[in-house]
Amino acid sequence: MNAGRRNVQAVNETDGERGAATIIVAGMMLVLLGFAALAVDVGAMYAEKAQLQNGADAAALAIATDCANGNCGSSSATANQFANSNANDDSSGAAVTFPAATTVRVVTNARDADTGDNSFSLFFARALGIEAADVGAVAEASWGAPSAADVIPLTFSRCEADPTFFKGLQFFPTHGTSLADDPKYACKHKASSGHELPGGFGWLQHPGSACNVRVDVTNPWIEARPGSSFDGSCSSTFTRWEAALKAGKSVDILVPIFDTACPDKGGKGVNPCAASPFGKSFRIEAFAQISLRGWHLTGGGTTYLTSEAAALKSSLKLKNSDTGLYGEFIKKVSLEDAAVMGGPDTYGAMTIQLTE
Repeated sequence: MNAGRRNVQAVNETDGERGAATIIVAGMMLVLLGFAALAVDVGAMYAEKAQLQNGADAAALAIATDCANGNCGSSSATANQFANSNANDDSSGAAVTFPAATTVRVVTNARDADTGDNSFSLFFARALGIEAADVGAVAEASWGAPSAADVIPLTFSRCEADPTFFKGLQFFPTHGTSLADDPKYACKHKASSGHELPGGFGWLQHPGSACNVRVDVTNPWIEARPGSSFDGSCSSTFTRWEAALKAGKSVDILVPIFDTACPDKGGKGVNPCAASPFGKSFRIEAFAQISLRGWHLTGGGTTYLTSEAAALKSSLKLKNSDTGLYGEFIKKVSLEDAAVMGGPDTYGAMTIQLTE
């Protein structure tokens, strides 16, 4: 009898252990399903989000382009077309609004290709009672004519922003210095009017205390700053640049490029300065992106040279009177590309850009 009771007790204990193990395994399966839902379903949602964002961006730019050309057309149809074409299942929702006169906003959302529901169907998460999720994206685009650009108040000659003139690190002498006016200095060429363009850079007159000047796209004449002394409003700007260079950071600046310097030095053809509203002035043609490496500016200015700039100064045998900037030309930037939007559409030039 005792042996039989022991056998029954052992069987009952084994069954209890099996039941407990089943509960543990079931619980672990739920946990694994939860992790699978995170890994698979969340990953799929991110992929869907990327498709919806591409569709929203493309739709906003397309509608803005139509509007910039004078006819917004059927903006809803355009939005749905680009939203669907950027979805792997060719099924998305899109809504269009115009929050401002020159701004379009496109909101896209996931849509089930089988049921037409505006939601994203999940797979593993269904085991946890979650059938679908809302996934969407937003994009805004604006259009308008370029008006003006705020840049540092100094300007280079056009040929010094010509990559065929110099390659690599170079010295940009101050306009009017002995080096810039030296016949051996190659940065001189004829403008389309036949008049000579001097080399070097010059300071620009500007209102206010900030170290910047505004260039109007429709009337890019800027008055030259009297004399050749350093512009005191730029002291803090150069101090900030010096700190960045000492920290090993790059300093890229946008510098106006002039194609006419007035008064001109004479030449054949129409006087290019006739259109200038100022006596001494520069006509800004475009901008140069310069990677700054140092400078030597007198008349209240400062001097800072990186090791590269110091080596260049030594190789060029520059004197203390040779003032200017050291840097490397990166690329030329048009007035329209550098300008902000919102100006008059005088020449039919329009810019379109994503704002969200």
